[in-house]
Amino acid sequence: MSQKKSRALILKTQDFGEADRLIVFLTPEEGRITALAKHARKSKRRFMNCLEPFSLVQFVYTEKPNQDLAYLESGELLESFPELRRDLSPLAAAACLTETAGEIVGAIDNLEELFGALQSSLAQLAAGLPTRSLLLSYLIRLLSLAGFGPRWQFCQVCRQQTDGVVWFSLNKGGIICQPCLGQSQGERLYPLHLGSRKLILAAHRLPLENLARLRFPDLAQRETLAILQDFIRFILGKELKSFNFINKMPFFRG
Repeated sequence: MSQKKSRALILKTQDFGEADRLIVFLTPEEGRITALAKHARKSKRRFMNCLEPFSLVQFVYTEKPNQDLAYLESGELLESFPELRRDLSPLAAAACLTETAGEIVGAIDNLEELFGALQSSLAQLAAGLPTRSLLLSYLIRLLSLAGFGPRWQFCQVCRQQTDGVVWFSLNKGGIICQPCLGQSQGERLYPLHLGSRKLILAAHRLPLENLARLRFPDLAQRETLAILQDFIRFILGKELKSFNFINKMPFFRG
C-alpha cells in the first residue's frame, strides 16, 4: 500500500452507502483518480469543507496494487472558489471544464500543465470575467494539452493556409477550405469565419496568464461552441452532461 500527498482539483462527488463518499479528483502527478472517503458524511475533522466540486485541496490518499479505487485519508482545503456557486452561469462553465478535463486527461505527459490550466479557468470564472469567452478559451487549451486539439490553420485536404470562411470537419479533425468542399460530400460541416478562427488560434498560443483577455463576440461564440461541443462528443463517443446543462441556459452570458 502506497500513501501519497498531492494537490487536487475535485471533479465530482457521489454519496456511497450510508456514510461514505466517492470523490473523483485530478492531480498534477497522476491525473484522474477515484477514491473512497470513508465516513466522510459524518467526519467533520478529516474532510472539513474540502469535498465540494471545483475545490482545490491537499489530499493524503493511499493506493493498493491492482485496485482502481484509492482511499482518502485526509484533506485540507486550499481554495473553494465560492463565487462559482452563486451564479448558474459560471457554475455551468466550471462543470463543463472539469467534466471535459476529467474525460480527456488519459495518459498524457503534460499533466501539470493541464492541471494548471483547469485551476486557472476556475479562478478566472470565480473572478467574474465573461463566462462564455472563458469557457471557449479554456476548452480549446485543455483539448490542445491533452493532444486532441483540432487543426485550425491549414486545409486538411489541400494542406494550404487560407483566409476567409472555412468549414470544420469532425472526420478530418480540422478545417476545409472552400475549393475543397466537393471532396467532403456527405459530411456534416461547420462554418467558421476568419475572426472566429483567429480567436481560436490565439487561445492555442497565448501564455496561460493572458488567456482570460480573449473576448469572443456573438458569432464567434456560436460557431466555436457548436464545433467544440460536437468535436468533444465525437472523440469521446458520448455527450457530456454539462453541455446539456449549458444548452438549456438562454441567459448564459458571453
